[in-house]
Amino acid sequence: MRTASVGFQADGARLAELVGLVDEGALTLRVAGTYPLGEASKAHARLAGCGGRLVLVP
Repeated sequence: MRTASVGFQADGARLAELVGLVDEGALTLRVAGTYPLGEASKAHARLAGCGGRLVLVP
């Protein structure tokens, strides 16, 4: 199993730039699935079973 840590700082202008790139199709997102925070245990189970990039959303 591989884990990674990601740190960030709020930067609205940079985020808007990234959103623009996604909207233009210049930046693609490879996400296997999304889960609400209340289903974090299901997301962890999925990672243990088949991996992939998952996003937890509030």
